[in-house]
Amino acid sequence: MTLRESGTVGRIGPCARGQPSLPTSIMATPSEPSITPSTRWELVPQRSIRMPEKELTLVDRCILVTLMVKAAPLPQTYFTNVAGIGLKADHRRRLQSLGLIEVTEKPITLALTDRGWDRATEELGAEPPKGAGTAGGTLYVALDFLRRLIDHSGTRADDLFRMQINRSEVVAPPVTSSGAPAVDAVALIRQAYHELAAKPGDYVMLADLRGALIDLSRPEFDAALMTLNRERGVHLVPESNQKVLKPQERAAAVTIGNQDKHLVAISS
Repeated sequence: MTLRESGTVGRIGPCARGQPSLPTSIMATPSEPSITPSTRWELVPQRSIRMPEKELTLVDRCILVTLMVKAAPLPQTYFTNVAGIGLKADHRRRLQSLGLIEVTEKPITLALTDRGWDRATEELGAEPPKGAGTAGGTLYVALDFLRRLIDHSGTRADDLFRMQINRSEVVAPPVTSSGAPAVDAVALIRQAYHELAAKPGDYVMLADLRGALIDLSRPEFDAALMTLNRERGVHLVPESNQKVLKPQERAAAVTIGNQDKHLVAISS
């Protein structure tokens, strides 16, 4: 709290008619501010000082950028097993405390908040942080290109990354040798997934999906999964705790990039 002079209401001093002069014993010393009856003072609350946001680490930034580019909630296993980002609890808690991400449990899943989208967008065209290294420097070259693309097109960053192309508009449906349309395995997997999942974005074991689509051959099923894996909102991940896998769940895995994937989530 500070004292503020709010104005004078009439000078009172030794020459004021009918008023005694102030005793010398209570007069202010030269080293103290002079406060006389002619001055009215009031307490004014001091304005709080906003502390600057703590600098985000390279890992923090990579987490935000990954969530922005994928434009969907991602399980923690995606960062560690697919993106190769060493996401630890400290990173998760820091980003959550700053209001940049939301975290759900079982499995641990991260999603950008509106503020997180804004902060991630700031990385487009930003300078690489110290210690970014070769890979980090290359990342920020790509991010700068995206910023120039966004500026040129006038498209918002979130609209760009959330943009989806309907495959049926650009790819003709496959046909069999007899000329009849082939089975749309991708559509069948999507339908079976939504019947098995409690809600969009929940993880479903591939073993359960295969069991629901026994009419699909394994090559057809695996090819459809490969196609789905390239679409936004679809995430194929390995089981983080390999010890809990049953034999049939191991056998149902699909191998992508020399890694077995056991679960799938479809959020769109």
